[in-house]
Amino acid sequence: MGSTPGSNGRSWLRTARLMVVQTTRPRLHDLRYTLYRVLSINMSSSSGDDEDAENGDNTSVAGVTNREDLVNRLAVEPCRAPDDRLGRTTASFVGRPVEGFTQRTFGGHLVAQAVLASAATVEDPERVVNSLHAYFLTSGSHEHPLRYDVDAVRDGRSLSIRETTVIQNARKLTRISASFCVPSAIGISTAAEAVVDPAVPAPETLEPLNRRRRLGLPADGIKLPTRRRWETASRPVDIRYIDDSQRRCFWFRTAAVRGVHQNVHRAILAFASDRSLLPAIAHARGDLAGAHTMRTASIDHSMWFHADVRAGDWYLYLQDSPFHTPKSGLALGSIVDERGRPVASVAQQGLILE
Repeated sequence: MGSTPGSNGRSWLRTARLMVVQTTRPRLHDLRYTLYRVLSINMSSSSGDDEDAENGDNTSVAGVTNREDLVNRLAVEPCRAPDDRLGRTTASFVGRPVEGFTQRTFGGHLVAQAVLASAATVEDPERVVNSLHAYFLTSGSHEHPLRYDVDAVRDGRSLSIRETTVIQNARKLTRISASFCVPSAIGISTAAEAVVDPAVPAPETLEPLNRRRRLGLPADGIKLPTRRRWETASRPVDIRYIDDSQRRCFWFRTAAVRGVHQNVHRAILAFASDRSLLPAIAHARGDLAGAHTMRTASIDHSMWFHADVRAGDWYLYLQDSPFHTPKSGLALGSIVDERGRPVASVAQQGLILE
């Protein structure tokens, strides 16, 4: 499984031991069922020059800021399930909080690990996560492990439904429901291939966050850390903001991964989907310049997958807020590939605390 950062330098290896999320079906009275299996995979990280790595790169390069690849950070391992007095089929997993978020746990990390944990209890290897709905109950700490208790709500002919509770130090942090299905069960999109608006710059022509920081460009709704925190924080998503756009949007990608199940790719996209979404509310209010000074909290997070995902590809994240008040707002996101084809839709409600 994922190595502990800094232990024997293992986190610098490009070959990692990861879980693959399809397994045998859990049985209530059989503790010998296989919760996961391990597979060696080759990982291809985004490249960056030495200066970027030293000063804090926003990609998953093997540098100061990223001691371990994102797919390793998201890995979960089986653990002893709690006593289930209600007679539900429950499997439990343990995962680590994401590095670099030193104030509280990152919602996208919880959602991604919940996808991997719940997928590990789905028997049919052809079924992939097609939607998820999460409620964030309270914030957690970055210093303690997370337990994922998975309930098998339903296994039907077309759909498998799982409900996962994220627990840390006996406190329930998040409840996440996820649906898994064979893609053909809900139909393959027959929409004509879309084309990205020619006015949208190509991602390679835009500055990554580390260069934006060095050039003094606007943060675009995120609070850029001090130099010390920049060099030690973990930023596994390469984000390229598009300035002066009527609709808030940016390109993003994560490190490429090969040889893993589609559910792993979708879990990685779920992680990225929570990145910088609530600033869309400030953008709609015309207050993006001050967004980084606001204290916000996500109430929930929903996501629907429309096509297969491939970690390492560029995706365009189009964001908007159709409704907002001085105290809250709804952020919507559409994720499309470089050819403009819909890949996922996202919705999140947030509170504005200050």
